[in-house]
Amino acid sequence: MYSHFLDLDTHHGRHIFVWPVPYQGTVSFMGGTKSGPEAILKASYQIETFDPQLGVDLADMAHFATLPPVHCPASGPHELHAAMRTVLANHDPGKDFFVTLGGEHSIALPLFEFYQKAHPDLVILQIDAHSDLRTTYEHTPLSHACIMARARDLGLPAIQVGIRSLCREEYEYITAQPDHELMTVFAWDLDTPEKTARAVNTFLAGRPVYLSFDIDGLDPSLVPGTGTPEPGGIDYAWMREFFAHLWPGSPLVGMDMCEVAPIPGSVVSESVAVKAIVRILTCFLNSQSETT
Repeated sequence: MYSHFLDLDTHHGRHIFVWPVPYQGTVSFMGGTKSGPEAILKASYQIETFDPQLGVDLADMAHFATLPPVHCPASGPHELHAAMRTVLANHDPGKDFFVTLGGEHSIALPLFEFYQKAHPDLVILQIDAHSDLRTTYEHTPLSHACIMARARDLGLPAIQVGIRSLCREEYEYITAQPDHELMTVFAWDLDTPEKTARAVNTFLAGRPVYLSFDIDGLDPSLVPGTGTPEPGGIDYAWMREFFAHLWPGSPLVGMDMCEVAPIPGSVVSESVAVKAIVRILTCFLNSQSETT
């Protein structure tokens, strides 16, 4: 029987909080992301924690504790963010590592704010098909389509990888930003994983990084269960190698995995999401152990 790695109490290694936030209040196409966190947790029962390429086991490096899901009010993202901030107020942004499971991508804003308190030089690394830089969308500035605009409002520099869908205004915004404030790597411009990781690390310059991972950044042939799929996305093998080359480098302080919309009768999308989480954490924590 496989263990539920996202609730492993190993009593050693890095302590990591797994936090389900099943919110989909501003979805603009297909729904279902409210079921993403539960599906990811269920899929984690079947995913091995041992990485044969690296020869290490995530279960030896981390102690996971799953928090209760956030109650997601029907009244809108303002109230959802307030509920999240109440939970985060009981934690230390300088020490506590969250793997937050969305839900739609708008859930990331309170986490950006949380980590910025302890890390004023924080940088957001966004894996996504969409730039999410709209000022407002469907009458709200807190839409999933606006999350990176809100990050920029906080003064956070950002790196976007895998982008292949954006409106004219977003494109004009990107091209007008200073190179040290916003780096956008379009999907059609992806270089090798090693060269891309090198470019990302040059931008990061050792600053702490928060990873915001929208699952639609991967190709929909890998993850059909997402609300706004876009062809031409990141291949799993590319992603696996990218994170292997990203560290040692800037410290990872937290991450989210958003926009998984499970398909009835299929476990492919949520399983890919778990594999991605495992790979990212394994690469980072293994690099930390090698440098200590």
